[in-house]
Amino acid sequence: MSGRPLRGCRVFDLTRFVSGSYATSLLAALGADVLKIELPPGGDSYRGQATDRIEGESALFMGLNGGKRSVAIDFRAGECRDIVEALLASSDLIVHNSRPGGLDAYGLDFASVHARHPHLVYGSISGYGDIGPAATRGGFDLILQAETGLMSVTGSPTSGPVKVGAPVLDIGAGLCVVVGLLAALRERDATGTGSEVSTSLLEFGMGGLTTLASSVLAGGEPPGLLGSHSPSFAPYGAFRASDDYVVLAGAGSEHLWVKLCETIARPQWTSDPRFATNADRVANRGVLTDSIEQVLATDSADSWVERLEAAGVPAGKVRPLEEVVASPQVAALDLVEQYDHEGAGRYSTMGVPFRLAGHRPRTGPSPVLGAHTREVLADLGVNSADVDELVARDVVVAP
Repeated sequence: MSGRPLRGCRVFDLTRFVSGSYATSLLAALGADVLKIELPPGGDSYRGQATDRIEGESALFMGLNGGKRSVAIDFRAGECRDIVEALLASSDLIVHNSRPGGLDAYGLDFASVHARHPHLVYGSISGYGDIGPAATRGGFDLILQAETGLMSVTGSPTSGPVKVGAPVLDIGAGLCVVVGLLAALRERDATGTGSEVSTSLLEFGMGGLTTLASSVLAGGEPPGLLGSHSPSFAPYGAFRASDDYVVLAGAGSEHLWVKLCETIARPQWTSDPRFATNADRVANRGVLTDSIEQVLATDSADSWVERLEAAGVPAGKVRPLEEVVASPQVAALDLVEQYDHEGAGRYSTMGVPFRLAGHRPRTGPSPVLGAHTREVLADLGVNSADVDELVARDVVVAP
């Protein structure tokens, strides 16, 4: 495998923020020519909003837009209409994460695009889905973590609901649209006709809650706020040791439960009626958690993880992100990539989360605003003087 299976595929990329930008960065890593369409004068809002910057360049933007070509044109302006149509005609995919209906006025909704360019595969990401009573609501990861029910099972009675620290619904929705786009692209290559792929943060959020939602749909009780613990298994969660937290998955089987009890020198628990079965342990989770933490408090998290792992009991330590990104395992997987950026110089970013034929596809550096406007428009036959005229009208940025 070449590692660039989408070579020759062009993407008309209207995405912004996390979910859409992440999706098209994956397409770029797979070899697609991703034309990131940015509105003048400032382009993608993440170029200016990030708090962490490298030589004035947004680390947030660079982390989400590697390997793309920046084409800074105002697709809404009448002067750019012919350019937009030529770009669409030369593309294979169009991807956006605007609200449903947000592109209708510019003729960039699916029905309009499909009528003019039936070969295009059309992908969209929204907050709540593109149909239904909530379709027009805006979709932010934080809001959907609350409204999907994710925050109803994250946190504790003491803390109250808490969000997952990373934008997991954004990233998940981005992954989902890519899966759909690849399937639709294969069908288009067979039939010649593109189709629409849509997903949302709500849909991915509900998909991620499948195991819990299945129990609720079967008539079970909602799990409530259990912190890091599982509503279905015990012990399964984070437990405080003398200096830090240890996470234990000691309920994967009765064999593991017995191994855990032996390793922490509490074999009598295996005959305790409160802990006789997994159901008993779930029912008595509070007592069990307190009992385990009393034992773990006698030693450090590192020491316990070493002993538990040696005994075959799945365990880990809650590690800070700066330790993880510098770890030997992450290095062995080649997960952190370095690129040279025109403005920021050398910078590091996370690679895509998969390998092809043993190699991780690389995205490449992110673009400065409008870096590729002239070359892309030249390929369409737009001469330099006409580009300069569009720049003068403030509908194009072309350094």
